[in-house]
Amino acid sequence: MIPCPICQRANPVIESLNKQINQARGPKEKAPFAKQLLTKVEDVLAEHGPTGDPAAKACLSVLGLRKTTVELILKAQKLAD
Repeated sequence: MIPCPICQRANPVIESLNKQINQARGPKEKAPFAKQLLTKVEDVLAEHGPTGDPAAKACLSVLGLRKTTVELILKAQKLAD
């Protein structure tokens, strides 16, 4: 785990939503959880603000990857409609 207090606080919610996304079948079932995760990730990104701390930079990288993944799920859901 990344030693970033902001991410450590948010991690249980993020992991729970990630698990629900992984258990859902297909983009339509994943979309509601993906939307919630996108909101949480954006909130945590905003809470970080500009930083030079290496732990925070690592956290921001992981959050960026999560955001990209969620956005792809939401695009797939739109294509499936």
